[in-house]
Amino acid sequence: MEKPDRGQLIAAKYARAGHPSIEELVAEQGTRFPSDPADLLGDFWPEDESIEDFLSALHEWRGHSKSDRA
Repeated sequence: MEKPDRGQLIAAKYARAGHPSIEELVAEQGTRFPSDPADLLGDFWPEDESIEDFLSALHEWRGHSKSDRA
């Protein structure tokens, strides 16, 4: 008889037990969490765009700057 592969074993396990726990997902996917929170920081904000410009546009898009709000 052929030995089931890893995917078949996992599928059978969850078919019996329901949804996996976070710990099971982390173990199966080999996910590792950064030990230093600074590793999560990104440098993606355009230098030529201020946060004030963005917030102003966001308020406009959401209709907060309209004088005749319903």
